[in-house]
Amino acid sequence: MLRSLLAVACLIGTLVPVKPIPVQSTNTQTPALTVAIATTGTFLGPPSSKFKVGDQIPVSITMTNDTPVLSTACISSNLYQNVPRLTKEGKVIPYINWEAYEQKSTERNQVCQRENLPQSIAIGPRESKLTDWFVLVDSTIATGAEAWYEQLTPGKYELSIQRRINCCDGPMVESNKISFEVTP
Repeated sequence: MLRSLLAVACLIGTLVPVKPIPVQSTNTQTPALTVAIATTGTFLGPPSSKFKVGDQIPVSITMTNDTPVLSTACISSNLYQNVPRLTKEGKVIPYINWEAYEQKSTERNQVCQRENLPQSIAIGPRESKLTDWFVLVDSTIATGAEAWYEQLTPGKYELSIQRRINCCDGPMVESNKISFEVTP
């Protein structure tokens, strides 16, 4: 009896076409997501490339799933997810002292694993989605934003970030490089 049922199951399996099920990307090897940044003139408003000394400079982060299957990314703290690289005339601008200290401290004390409340975000196949943001420079009228840099002096700047796709560890993806100008 058991042998007959097994034979019927095998016969049905050869006659019924099986459709493969797409597997969700876990982003543990090579991420299938690209990261694009843009400076915005107002909080998450339209892109802007000109600012005045003392303006807040918010940065939006858009992720694109370059695969035909659903992918996920994590939204977590800027301290372990976004590592900006800001240059002026080819020279790297250092982070605010407290930001640099906090970044090292969170890595050393594994704050992400213990205290963070990460949020997964699904990005559909071939979809681009505004997923996150951070403040590069806060305005002269303090808003309480956790900015990476002190007020910028007039000049032309270039910015890129490395973005961690997973919450606390894993690969970093390099963003596009953008340019903006600060005027008096």
